[in-house]
Amino acid sequence: MSQAICRGCGGVFDTTGIEPFTICECFDCSKEIAVPFELDYLLLEKPIGSKSFINIFEGFDRSSDSLVIIMVLDNEIPDYEKFLKMAKEEARALAADLKNPNIAPLLSFDEILGNFCITFPLIDGYSLSDYSPKEQGLLDFEAVIDVMQAGALGMAVAHNKKIVHHNIVPDNIRIDGRGNIRMTNFFLSRFIYNADQMTNKASEVIKCDPAVSPYFISPEKAESGIEDQRGDVFSFGVTMYYMLTGEYPFAGKSEIETVYSRVRKKVKKENEVFNTSSTRIMTPDSVEYVPPKHPKQIRNEIPDAISSLVMDMLSYLPIKRPKFTEILAVFNRMIADQYKKDTVVAAQQIMVTTQTRAIPKMGNLGKLT
Repeated sequence: MSQAICRGCGGVFDTTGIEPFTICECFDCSKEIAVPFELDYLLLEKPIGSKSFINIFEGFDRSSDSLVIIMVLDNEIPDYEKFLKMAKEEARALAADLKNPNIAPLLSFDEILGNFCITFPLIDGYSLSDYSPKEQGLLDFEAVIDVMQAGALGMAVAHNKKIVHHNIVPDNIRIDGRGNIRMTNFFLSRFIYNADQMTNKASEVIKCDPAVSPYFISPEKAESGIEDQRGDVFSFGVTMYYMLTGEYPFAGKSEIETVYSRVRKKVKKENEVFNTSSTRIMTPDSVEYVPPKHPKQIRNEIPDAISSLVMDMLSYLPIKRPKFTEILAVFNRMIADQYKKDTVVAAQQIMVTTQTRAIPKMGNLGKLT
């Protein structure tokens, strides 16, 4: 007998004969119930997407009694064994080396009934992609620095272990219900990147790959499909630029124009790219590189040090970009200076409000010899 458990009241219901992923309603509390697809101890309850041979679900792990994100490698793809080997090696490395409070952990990986499954915690809260500057206005500057500092710490740990993310975007930075910041989707981003290398997609200029945001991709990845850890720094800089100013440092009239807008050295291609937003034919050579404005030009309250740091992260040449340890040093100095300033101001206020000065009477001055 197949069963489903209501997350609202805990009731158990017989789902025999009902198609998996069907949404039902609890008889007792009226909460929606997803009929799960059972893979032994894993219950796949809600499909949430599919990217580069990986199917993604929200679900439940009965072995740990926890809500999880479940990623399942499609076992019907060509060269499945080759991709399976790569996925196992990647999962093994991340589970062993990527442990930090600011990184969402890989909980488990296993072959279950012929399916390779990887699980991650289902993190409550929200991701930075939920932020809309048009609807919510600019975020508090100090709050942005707090989030980016935590994210930079997680990335510094990852890079120290020689682990590159390859897709740092607001959707992969999550703040849970207790205010903890987590960098997410290391496995998926790295699997997609390595799969592109294996299928020779990396030799082509990125053309609106659905797994890559055109706003956050590094110039070298846009040109060749290949990047190292300095590509993470660029994408982190774009994310910080957007969170501080509500604008993207590079943008075009279409996704492909947005991608090419950050590329200085244009490589002519035989195949021209047609811009569907207008009637003109667009090639990489026809897209002009326009350096982004300093964040301080858009938002004056941003300190010079932070504005310069962001621009350094957005450097076209990877060698000119700072490491995450250097990014953290700038954050730490700014926070320390602000703390020192606040402490001095608070001390001065206490002195003014609690102390009085003794002023001698004029009559006593004449008695001095």
